[in-house]
Amino acid sequence: MRKNARTLPIPVPVPNLTKKSRGRRVPIATATNPGRGQRDAALGARIYLCDVSGCGKCFARGEHLKRHIRSIHTYEKPHKCPYPGCGKEFSRHDNLGQHMKVHKDYPKVLERMKTGDA
Repeated sequence: MRKNARTLPIPVPVPNLTKKSRGRRVPIATATNPGRGQRDAALGARIYLCDVSGCGKCFARGEHLKRHIRSIHTYEKPHKCPYPGCGKEFSRHDNLGQHMKVHKDYPKVLERMKTGDA
């Protein structure tokens, strides 16, 4: 059984930081706009609802809801670049992993930090 998004804590939007989505259109759960046919079945599978006031978007997977909340509502960036002096932050760990490719010497820097030769 899937966990319902309503068991997650309600996100606190950051004022003036709510932005428009850059990706595909996400269905909005409304009682006045029911889906039809296959679309109706697909919407029924989307059980993770965004509880931010005025949003109402729904997602099939919990991680998609989490990504939506971080990128559109709270602008939370919990994944910080560990490279000394970089300071970049990301909302998704895969974006951090992609960023780390710019620090080609990171394994050497990490080893120097461990041995104290930095």
